[in-house]
Amino acid sequence: MLAETSLYDTPQQAKSRYMPNRFVVRTLHRDEVVIDRTTGLMWQQTASSQQMVYRLAMEWINSLNKRGFAGFNDWRLPTLEEAMTLMERSPNHDGLYIDPIFNSKQRSWMWTSDRGEADSAWYVNFNYGYSKLNRIKSGNNHVRAVRLHL
Repeated sequence: MLAETSLYDTPQQAKSRYMPNRFVVRTLHRDEVVIDRTTGLMWQQTASSQQMVYRLAMEWINSLNKRGFAGFNDWRLPTLEEAMTLMERSPNHDGLYIDPIFNSKQRSWMWTSDRGEADSAWYVNFNYGYSKLNRIKSGNNHVRAVRLHL
């Protein structure tokens, strides 16, 4: 999918179609969100404080929706393509391949909704700038919810 859409995938993939993001931080109902004016997506500024297996990631998303995070109840895990729109070509001042507008406390990996074979799902690694499959029952990743911003 990344090759088909020519999205940036690894630091070595210099000829990808880089997607310049124009991010804006907003506080809605005391919750911090980032609006991407390029893709039309709204992201949590801060991902989950803990890494978790996939099942718990889905429960975490459900709890965001039940409490109406930022006034909305349609939060979800991002697709791999959506998550990769956050990937930067080079590391920021914290050494992460994500815009510094996003909270850097969650230094590692982020689950996506795209599943692979044999009980796996894709994750994005902002420490090293790549995506990869991880086991849903034993892999631990952070969660950064997303929704379509209308």
